[in-house]
Amino acid sequence: MSKRVIEDQGSSSSKSQRLNELGKGNKIVIREKYADPTFDATFKMLFGNNEHKDVLISLLNSLLGFSEEKEIIEVAIDSPELPISHIADKKGESGIETSVDILCINRGKQKIAIEMQGQRTKYFLAREQVYMSSLIVGQAKEGDGKLYDEVVLETYMIIIGKKNVFVGKTALSDQTLFEIDVKPVVIQTQQIIPGNKMFWKFFELSKFKNSSNYKSINENSPLKEQWLEFLIDCSKQQSEPDRNEIIKKGYRIMEVAKWTPDQQTLYLNQKMQALEARLAQEDLEREAREARDEAEKAFEKGKLKGEIKGEISKVKALIKYNVPKENIVQDLKFLTDPKVLENLDNHLDYIRHHNDETDSLICENLGLVGVFSAGEQDATLNS
Repeated sequence: MSKRVIEDQGSSSSKSQRLNELGKGNKIVIREKYADPTFDATFKMLFGNNEHKDVLISLLNSLLGFSEEKEIIEVAIDSPELPISHIADKKGESGIETSVDILCINRGKQKIAIEMQGQRTKYFLAREQVYMSSLIVGQAKEGDGKLYDEVVLETYMIIIGKKNVFVGKTALSDQTLFEIDVKPVVIQTQQIIPGNKMFWKFFELSKFKNSSNYKSINENSPLKEQWLEFLIDCSKQQSEPDRNEIIKKGYRIMEVAKWTPDQQTLYLNQKMQALEARLAQEDLEREAREARDEAEKAFEKGKLKGEIKGEISKVKALIKYNVPKENIVQDLKFLTDPKVLENLDNHLDYIRHHNDETDSLICENLGLVGVFSAGEQDATLNS
């Protein structure tokens, strides 16, 4: 049985061809020494395991900035995930399954959920509000009305995005921010709602990778930045970098050779799913670009035809009033262009004998749009 290595790299071949190359009859092996911790399985293996809670505690304290009285020193991993949300992009589609990756409660009575977000979707930000509601609902029971401030825990949603979350219509004014805090505020005063229990914290790995913080990380850098770098670079490393000991422990947990065959298979399956999703997205983006290009060409062609028709209309009027040829041609752009200049007399003669026809029909019969649009395409190819 032949071996084939998955290389999650771009390719000029089609999606089906690229996937078929990883097809049946091949034993797929993992090239990297350390796994990518941003997949669902690896993220939970690293941060959702009761055997090494210290890794999760380090991540939470560093990302949330908790210290002193708020420092997390113990967590209970409440559930591997929230109930799965099944959401479709369009009516009739099967939808996708998605869930919060880690849910825990610390000793200081904060409820914390962490989600690793691979692909941005148009409903993503709305979905995070649904998740927050799911985390809070049920904390207060019947008869607790006067105790809401006590029984409802401070609840945190940490969203780590491999792709930027705040883009397009949701883009922030400062696109260099890689750490974004969201809390309910009073619009008129911009003050946080008194007694607020809901906190969202977004980290955008793409923006962090472009920051000066990322480029200068070492073992003395803030632990938060070391963790973010770890999420980005773990699978690219061939040996443990010189980092904080807890980060090094993360690398050791992600060392693929130490995993069971079942863990390796699960990881490979998720890599394949991610690759297929990425290729599908690339195909959609390519099709969208091609559609835009075609639309732009059609627009330019329509604009060109309109200009030529305007010139034909002008010539028709001048011929109708017996204006001499030398006066007709002095301000013409298309009929006197070098591409068709040798046919000038024939074109004028045709217009003279078809003066009652529409400008559009004359333009079509003279074939001028094709001549000039072809010329523009040639110029584009030669540039």
